[in-house]
Amino acid sequence: MAKIQAYCGLDCGECEAYIATQKNDRAGLEATAKKWAEQFGGKDISADMCICDGCPSGKRTSPAHAVTCAIRLCASAREVATCAHCPDYGCDTLNGFFTFAPVLKGKLEAIRKEIGK
Repeated sequence: MAKIQAYCGLDCGECEAYIATQKNDRAGLEATAKKWAEQFGGKDISADMCICDGCPSGKRTSPAHAVTCAIRLCASAREVATCAHCPDYGCDTLNGFFTFAPVLKGKLEAIRKEIGK
């Protein structure tokens, strides 16, 4: 899969929902839905809710997560490539997200280093 950098630092090409969507893999979407439902406290998540072309694509984004993602909504409104490009990098929303997904902090820090911030 091609590397598509999400606003939060995630490589969409590594995301199981993105991969299944691009492969038109219904079984993969169903497996992702089941996994996410368990991972996120038994929420009712369907395979259709996992269909995603990646946050920055401007196309289909997963209603199971991306549609309500504060990181995606903020970065999209600010028209930045990623949170690493934002002048308010390190905001409360992003720091709260890092407690949930600490590995993405390192990815965003690497991007900041690449762009000289």
